[in-house]
Order: sequence, then C-alpha cells, then structure tokens
Amino acid sequence: MDEYTPCKKPDPTAREAIGNVMRLLHTQRKKANKYNARKTTVYGRTFDSKREAEVYLMLREKLRLGEIKHLECQPTYTLLEGFHDNQGKPQKPITYTPDFLVEYDDGRREVIEVKGVRTRDYQLRKKLFLHMMRETDIVFREVR
Repeated sequence: MDEYTPCKKPDPTAREAIGNVMRLLHTQRKKANKYNARKTTVYGRTFDSKREAEVYLMLREKLRLGEIKHLECQPTYTLLEGFHDNQGKPQKPITYTPDFLVEYDDGRREVIEVKGVRTRDYQLRKKLFLHMMRETDIVFREVR
C-alpha cells in the first residue's frame, strides 16, 4: 500500500464550496435573544416579546371599548440632556423608552413597561424616570 501524501496545492473549488456553505449557514441562522424573548408582530407592529404583544392587544381592546382615550407605543423621554464635558467632548443624552403611554377617559395618564428580566440598566433608567415624573400626574406601572 502506498503512503498517503496530501496535495501540495489545495483544490480551489472545494475551498469555494466550503466558503459558500459557511456563508449560507451564517446568514440563515439568527442570533438568539439574550433573554429568550421572541419578536412578535401584531397589526403590523413588531414587539420585542410575546408578552408585550399580548399587553398591546389588551390595551387595543380597551381603546376599542372606549375605556382608553389615547394609546401611544414607545414614547421617548429624555432623562438627562446631552452636554459637553470639561474637555469639550460631546456626551449623548440619556433617554428612556417605555413600552406604552396610556391616557384614560378620566384624564389619568399611565406609563406601562412590560418586563421579563429587570436589568441594572433598566432599574437605573426607571429610577431616573420616576424622579423626573414625581411632580406630574403620570403613573408608572410595570407588567411582568
């Protein structure tokens, strides 16, 4: 039996084929969500989780029944304005985007946040938001 000797020159067609397969596998596989949440689309809107979409459907039903006057998805609040530091570098503003802002018929306003995992970043932004809203009539509600 002869001794096996590998080819000195790699076969370019095989290399291309392997590259094409790897590219296909890489583009077809989507990265899993860090917290196992699945994006869900309802009425043309894409939500970050199935639970968030369920809350939206519940709020939409209340809007249809007339219990809610106005429903806004993902309003943005600026918690700290952008500024230039002492070296002149611009610093971006800190913002908070809850899931829903609801205005009821009796004039009450409520910010609703649907949360599965309460991260440190979320807890800090929530605290800054509550501090900013302490003299307003907006009520904060967290839904799990």
